[in-house]
Amino acid sequence: MRFFSALLLSTLCCCKAASTTSQEPSSLQKIVASEIGAPASIEKNNSATFALAQQVDNKSVSFLVIRLSDLKIVIKEKITGSVSWSGEMEIKVTRTPGMVKTNEKPEDHIRIINLNNYVIQKK
Repeated sequence: MRFFSALLLSTLCCCKAASTTSQEPSSLQKIVASEIGAPASIEKNNSATFALAQQVDNKSVSFLVIRLSDLKIVIKEKITGSVSWSGEMEIKVTRTPGMVKTNEKPEDHIRIINLNNYVIQKK
């Protein structure tokens, strides 16, 4: 009888833990859907500290950068161009120019966002 009680208790604990971890992605998806719309793509960095969510609509891109530790939106923008991960803690934002000027270079329209500025420092 003790064995079955222990088995039942451990099963319930495991199920509760699994449901808690599965709620985090759905919370993330809810935040993304409410901010930029439902058919958005979400891509996390390798360490799962930030997520880049984006939705492409014609030539414009709405994107969010979300800190996963507290599900806080640290960057929200809408641009004409593209957004992608450039490194573990860097996002590359490439804007499509409206009118190209004679002395412009392609790198004039690229901005790198360093996410280390948005990390929560532990005390």
